[in-house]
Amino acid sequence: MIYKNKFIYIFWALLAAASCRKEPRYIYVVEQQELYQNAAQKTNLKSTAQFIAIAYNDLFGASITNDELLRYDIALQSVGDKNTMQDMIVRALLNRSGVKQVSNEAMRADIEAFIRQEYLRFYNREPGAYEIWKLKDMIEKNTDITPKMVYYSFMTADEYKYY
Repeated sequence: MIYKNKFIYIFWALLAAASCRKEPRYIYVVEQQELYQNAAQKTNLKSTAQFIAIAYNDLFGASITNDELLRYDIALQSVGDKNTMQDMIVRALLNRSGVKQVSNEAMRADIEAFIRQEYLRFYNREPGAYEIWKLKDMIEKNTDITPKMVYYSFMTADEYKYY
């Protein structure tokens, strides 16, 4: 009887040891991304799902849920004029809470740094000298311009629709 109990314990111990498997470890590496030199290098039109997912990520710094992506994607595809619907989606996203945006004071404290940062964020490239000068001039001369307005203008521009 004692041998039977020992045998059962050994059997269960071996069974437990055999059933334990190490889960594979995944290592994700973020590769260095090459920046665009100018808008002319962007030749591929983003799909509706790409546009929505990238816009969401640019504004919130997180991935959009599948359900929300599907709702926006259906809305975008159901309207004949995609530009109007993209405009409405951008407005809806910008008016939600949680948008990662620079304060108006921080934008005006260093306008050139703000412009460079937002060009990298939205267009994945450095702005040209003329682009910096023109946008900086507009922000300096018009105190009503807010970071949210700049984001809106970047996201509704033709360049944002391409990669």
